Amino acid sequence: MILILDFYVDEPACFGVPPYLSPYCRYAAGALVAGGIPAEQIAYMTVDQWRAAGKTLPDEYELVLLISGTTVPGRYLGGKIGTVAEVLEFLDLQARHDPHSTTLIGGPIRYASPEIQKSMREKGGWLIRGDLEYYAERLAAHPEGIKKGVHAIFENARHPVFPAKRSYEDVDRYAPRGAFLSALHPNNPYLILELETYRGCTREVFCSFCTEAFYGKPVFRQPLGIFDEVAELSRMGNRYFRIGRQADLMTYLPDMGDFKNSFPRPVPESLELLYTGIRKAAPDLKLLHLDNINPGLISTFPEESRRIIEIICRYNTPGDTAAMGLESADPDVIAANDLKCSPEEAMRAIEIVNEYGAARTDGLPRLLPGLNLIQGLAEETERTFEKNYLFLKRVLDSGMLLRRINIRQAMPYKNTKLERGRRQQKLRGRNKLEQRFIYYRDRIRKEIDHAFLKKNFPAGTILREVIIEEQNPGYMLGRPLGSYPVTVKIPLDDALAEQARKERRPLDVVITGWEERSLRALHHPIDLRRLGLKAIETVPGLSRRQAGELFIRLGKGEVGDEELLRITETLRDLRFDSASLPGP
Repeated sequence: MILILDFYVDEPACFGVPPYLSPYCRYAAGALVAGGIPAEQIAYMTVDQWRAAGKTLPDEYELVLLISGTTVPGRYLGGKIGTVAEVLEFLDLQARHDPHSTTLIGGPIRYASPEIQKSMREKGGWLIRGDLEYYAERLAAHPEGIKKGVHAIFENARHPVFPAKRSYEDVDRYAPRGAFLSALHPNNPYLILELETYRGCTREVFCSFCTEAFYGKPVFRQPLGIFDEVAELSRMGNRYFRIGRQADLMTYLPDMGDFKNSFPRPVPESLELLYTGIRKAAPDLKLLHLDNINPGLISTFPEESRRIIEIICRYNTPGDTAAMGLESADPDVIAANDLKCSPEEAMRAIEIVNEYGAARTDGLPRLLPGLNLIQGLAEETERTFEKNYLFLKRVLDSGMLLRRINIRQAMPYKNTKLERGRRQQKLRGRNKLEQRFIYYRDRIRKEIDHAFLKKNFPAGTILREVIIEEQNPGYMLGRPLGSYPVTVKIPLDDALAEQARKERRPLDVVITGWEERSLRALHHPIDLRRLGLKAIETVPGLSRRQAGELFIRLGKGEVGDEELLRITETLRDLRFDSASLPGP
């Protein structure tokens, strides 16, 4: 038996924390099958399952493919990403309990420091600096078996670097063969599959902090391979997809001979072909979202970008979010870090996306921008964070919509421009900068995020297929399946929601209010008889006293059907007509 152990990944152009399954895992499975290993001999386990099992494995495995690594910091609701310490702990445990097993380690952890790489080697792990799937196929196909293959490929290697990379011809062989892995995931069938279109960055100049440039010049995957992958995933019962494994979806198969402001000219026909092909390959899909688009490219090529945004909004599913890397609204920071666009260019890009994307389908905007801001870049001052805040306030006051604002701290990775600059930078005044960052971050959360939430999700909005993922004091926390999904808080005494949580199935909810960065909701359609007092108190239009009286009367059976209908229709009355909502 062979095990694929998923410690999850998170990098600028790939996400693999549940409910997402990264391509890394599926490619590894497909490579093993391509090398001659039957799918029935390949097991899958998440790091959360490993922890729940007391950090033990359910069987002994001849080969373990451990996939791990994060190059961007984040908070995760669907799972806890594996740490470097846990990778080293796993290697220690394997050495004691299954010393004859071989562990290959791949994913973004390839960019770990030399010290961490050395520790993994010393503990018996083979870190793949190239592509794990390339070596997985060669081990599986070795004529004398995996053990002999390990000896020939790894133990006899003169330099323990293993830099070989797969081609997209290889990926097109691996991806359909690895589709079966989705059926082994604990989130199945409510699982989002990341689809890869290219890797590397299409810009001529790279942002100072980004690791995507480590992949080198962009190499593009051809559409037919993507369609074959989607068709096989669909055949396996998958219905949720995100085109997420690329730095900028707008530059899928661009004109690489025509550059302007460091961007290649986008080709709308490439995106039309991609989206129509995916739709044909998975005609009954329920989700088709995207990840990254570049605001600098949109403002540089506005006409081509308008056509592409219109194409995306024609073929995607509602509630889509396009992550746009603004990073900073401070011109000095932009220049020092080779960032993608000025504040004016970003504003133009936000406007173009809103022209088409703010139109609503089933109550949700079709496609909205999601801005990324980063703290910790070169040339930051106390004014930097104020400029970021004022830019976001300007967007809010303009009437345009943003789906979410991601504020994170830079992770300076070795050999990035940011890391080289950090080595030379004096840290005087860093504490004061940190205090100003926290002050403006909190202002953005309270004044900007909250206002956009109310605009995007008016009371009475219905969210479909919300998955309950966690429980906090007084509330269940859930999210709908989608790109950058909003967190929904449901009172614990909503009996139908609690039933859905226990049965591990999604539920539809209706929005009743807003927190700082999350929504309050109840199950839909509302059945007041299945709500406790705390849940009834969240129904708009009811005071706390009225909610208490209603709860008592419901318990006594004194509330008739007509009164129940009138109360639940309060939410319908609160809903805005689509014509009055912000839009194009």
